[in-house]
Amino acid sequence: MLSNLSRHAALCNEFVNDPTFLEALTVVLDHTLRDLVFYSVGIIINITLHEEPRAKILETDKVIAKLIDVLKDSNIEDIDLSKVAAKALHNMTQASKDQKNNEYWTNECIKKLEEVLESLGDELDSIMVSLLEFSFHFLGRGFRRRVGRDIVITKANKCCEQRHA
Repeated sequence: MLSNLSRHAALCNEFVNDPTFLEALTVVLDHTLRDLVFYSVGIIINITLHEEPRAKILETDKVIAKLIDVLKDSNIEDIDLSKVAAKALHNMTQASKDQKNNEYWTNECIKKLEEVLESLGDELDSIMVSLLEFSFHFLGRGFRRRVGRDIVITKANKCCEQRHA
């Protein structure tokens, strides 16, 4: 029910002006129940669609760090939770005309987010390399195609071969 109510700007303003609501929201982001965290992030997405509530959430310096933690903890294992956490973080970057959101993003949060995104990229690279190796070794052809008598190897195969040379 709260997720539906968080779609209305007037109600969002009331929510974010209540310090206990914001504190409870950040506490829930640490919870071990995935669904509870998922729906809480959804509430943050809805609230941050509106300029005034987004500014208020940004003023509480805990939400961005907690969302980065959610993204880090979910990572590849729970891609749906990763996507909603990334969407919420994206919404936090949307500045209004007179607002500078970058003042709310601490260097520590930016560094932590860069590390999480690099780790996510490494995991995705690893998955791609595994798939390419499977294709190359077990199927016998990889992502190759014939052009006349020459075999052209795609960039992905070259990357795979270079990593394991």
